[in-house]
Amino acid sequence: MRVAVVTYLASPYQAELFNAVAASGGIELEVVYLHRTSRTRRWTIPPISHTAVCLDEEPGRFEEVRAEILDADLAVFNYYSQRSARVLLDGRAASGKPWCFWGERPGLRKPEWIGRLVRQCALSWLHDSPAPIWGIGRFAVERYQTEFGPRRAYCNLPYFSDLKRFQCSVGAVERAAAERVFLFSGSLIHRKAVDLVGRAFLRLAREVPNVRLRLLGDGELYGALAEMLHPVRERVEFIGFKDWAELPAYYGAADILCVPSRYDGWGLVVPEGLASGLPVIGTNSMGAAIEFIKSGLNGWLVPAGHGDMLFAAMREAALLPDTKLAEMSCRARESVREHSLQHGIQRFIRATRDALANWQS
Repeated sequence: MRVAVVTYLASPYQAELFNAVAASGGIELEVVYLHRTSRTRRWTIPPISHTAVCLDEEPGRFEEVRAEILDADLAVFNYYSQRSARVLLDGRAASGKPWCFWGERPGLRKPEWIGRLVRQCALSWLHDSPAPIWGIGRFAVERYQTEFGPRRAYCNLPYFSDLKRFQCSVGAVERAAAERVFLFSGSLIHRKAVDLVGRAFLRLAREVPNVRLRLLGDGELYGALAEMLHPVRERVEFIGFKDWAELPAYYGAADILCVPSRYDGWGLVVPEGLASGLPVIGTNSMGAAIEFIKSGLNGWLVPAGHGDMLFAAMREAALLPDTKLAEMSCRARESVREHSLQHGIQRFIRATRDALANWQS
């Protein structure tokens, strides 16, 4: 079975998953990346060992790519906002051959009615056909079911990455034995709610003497955060951007991962933190947090944008006895035991076969 995937960016995580799927031999895979890199993403892209085309680097191959998309047994569309992606989607859908859509939960665009209107236009073929939808997590599947109705198959197929490197992580920096270290990992931007993390930590540091905050990432809010946290600057570290291969060591030097995004369609940072043995503070507007976090067992799920609830969760985490923290750490690792890269390969291949079988039936 030959499967063609159209996606936006050759991120390290997608390249890693598609390399593994292709190497498994379960399907013949070709990936069309609209872009190899992005100005807003500074990752180092790992070697791509699967069959792939990056259209921003080889725009002259577009007609060849369009023919290959039409010829594949199944076409999977992971992106639709760019015109070239819509041309490829329109051509495949018009052919009547099997295809499906694979996406994060819609709703980032505010107000949401504007997003629905955009999707009605850009995904008109999806509204008019019984093509399957693969939602990236339950968070996505539930919204797509509401928006696109019951006349199609839905599949929960989240993002996967190799969590083994986090399970064996060793701290990159020294730490005092009595410290309780909170780690934020992500862009320093409003959507990631790092401003709320800063405000909550400022309150926490005034009440609990042995806490430390490490901010892993960079972004437009750096200056405002540095000014906000100046009164407790001796307990705050701005680590800056680190490439994806460097992340496990910083996770290994923390106690709690605090990533309370106002919105995240999935959020690979959550399973990475859990795999590192870190209880995670996430929100009810993050796909991976909804999928994995059980409040009080392996982390805390708080309402998105709610600063007081975030502070309460951080305070509870800071005051946990070491024995309770160790129990939560064990549960954190266990909660993503079946979210390995190998499980991702199996679920991706099964989803492609189900999509083809359901179309034929």
